[in-house]
Amino acid sequence: MSNVQDPQSKGWWQTLPGMLTAGAGIITAITGLLLALNQTGLFHRSPTAQTQQASSPVPPASSPAASTTAPAPANSRPLALPQFTQVHYEENVYQLLSARLDPYSPDKVTLHLTVRMTNNGKYPTNFWASSFRLLLDGSLQAPTNDLNELVASNSSGTGSVDFVIPAGTSVAGLQMGDVGEGKPVINLQLSAH
Repeated sequence: MSNVQDPQSKGWWQTLPGMLTAGAGIITAITGLLLALNQTGLFHRSPTAQTQQASSPVPPASSPAASTTAPAPANSRPLALPQFTQVHYEENVYQLLSARLDPYSPDKVTLHLTVRMTNNGKYPTNFWASSFRLLLDGSLQAPTNDLNELVASNSSGTGSVDFVIPAGTSVAGLQMGDVGEGKPVINLQLSAH
């Protein structure tokens, strides 16, 4: 029995499969670290969306704490909210907090909505523009801004959803959560009474 290794023999880490395994392990570790940092909020891009605990009192739509969005322009017009402003979809609850029309161009306006999403699930979920559509004259429109936040489990987030629409539009149907052809809408009266 000899303890001398054959000079042609290499350890497992010096072989191609060994190097690939080590590389995959490093990539997995880095990905896990990035995901953990993202869930702690390190990579949140937008300071406008805030997360609050579900146990905290919910401010009414008219209170200043309800809106975490930019202040309204001087010539914007607030809209009266309909009687029902809440939609339940899967484990999430979407609540329309406020609506206003802002000038956009001579023939268009921006419908600016402030919405709260409460995540009642066990896992973080996306609070994003893909969860909203506006039904105008029989066709659906996607938001023009890019709301994209992560709301932790059993908490709420507030954000803005904007739609650019023709200035003379009098009624629009808002879809929240469950969007698409034939899905339920909340009717918004856009014309001044």
